[in-house]
Amino acid sequence: MSMEEYLEALRGAAEELRSVDFEVPIIFHDDADGLCSAAIASTALDRAGIKHELYCVEKLHPAIVKLIHSKGYKLYIYLDIGSGRADLIMKSVEERDSRAIIVDHHDPRRVESERIIHLNPELYGFSGETDVSGSTATYLFMRGLSRLDDAAWMAVVGSAEIPGDLRSLNRVPLEDAVRIGDVEVRRARGRERYLIKFLKKPWNKLSSTLTAMGSVGYYRGGPYLAVESLKRRAIEEDRVKEFEELRRKRFNQAFAILAKRGLKVDGMVQWFHLGDLFKGLGSKTIGTFTSMLSYRKICSPNKYLIGFMRFEKSLPRIGEIAGEWVKASVRTPKRVADEVRAGRLPPASELTVKSAERVGGSGDGHSFAASALIPARREEDFIREFNRLIEEFTRS
Repeated sequence: MSMEEYLEALRGAAEELRSVDFEVPIIFHDDADGLCSAAIASTALDRAGIKHELYCVEKLHPAIVKLIHSKGYKLYIYLDIGSGRADLIMKSVEERDSRAIIVDHHDPRRVESERIIHLNPELYGFSGETDVSGSTATYLFMRGLSRLDDAAWMAVVGSAEIPGDLRSLNRVPLEDAVRIGDVEVRRARGRERYLIKFLKKPWNKLSSTLTAMGSVGYYRGGPYLAVESLKRRAIEEDRVKEFEELRRKRFNQAFAILAKRGLKVDGMVQWFHLGDLFKGLGSKTIGTFTSMLSYRKICSPNKYLIGFMRFEKSLPRIGEIAGEWVKASVRTPKRVADEVRAGRLPPASELTVKSAERVGGSGDGHSFAASALIPARREEDFIREFNRLIEEFTRS
């Protein structure tokens, strides 16, 4: 695969999208990358005169995909989410005689279907963990639909989740944003820093702000407020402070609880369960919290870290899913990440996907961070499968 093949696939998909004369849904993730993806796409669709509706999703799961596709659209657009469960999307579009375009950078499942256009750069030889964010992939796709130079800065902000200087495909929107004057590149301590000039804020601060709006504010209209704010090129500071203060308060409570009782340890896994502590917040918050915890002294650098929280059944704009579910977030502390990088330990995504499926759940993610929805009260079974898969990998 090559850059030219990827760009040709993007052009073909954009040409197909340009021809639609019906409303399309945008299904997007609730973190900064997903929110920026949705805002970029919504801007492009507005300019192309294509009606669309927004649906923010925290996690894909058979019950959630079923709800989304029960809405009866002819074409579904998934942004920064979908690749890990492309099989579920394929099943739904084939059952309902519809189609789907998936624009994502998470580890993909390969599917063969004329009803699916799968625009994941990883399928063309790029790395979704270092080369391209979901918002960059969306920008590259949607600029084939309409002029988008003034939306390039959003892809820069969405790319902040990828560590280090922006590289490879992520340089494309960066260069566009710098050229029109929306972004300034500065150097500090040997690294690039990106300033969003008209907001006078660094890209990583904006990323954190947006993730708070989308995840902490998931049940308070936060994702849709964030998308509209991005499109207006203005952030509502009062609402942001509200979401960030709520996140700070709940995170401090969680850190205090874990400092007192410690983490549970089982084989190569250290884990904790917050139950309903984050109730009312989106489940992305357990991922953010688990990432922060992975750098604290309480966390061993030598074991995978897993955090659990109860998942709320009612999803804004989407509906209520059947069953009782728990969100699991998996992170690789420093030494585990080094071993994964060296090929001596399995990627978090592989372990999470397989363990979730074996207990009746669904997972996806990257090599160093992954998540899943699993049935309630199957947490210890999930950990048992997780450890068993690690043992199989290290013996082979």
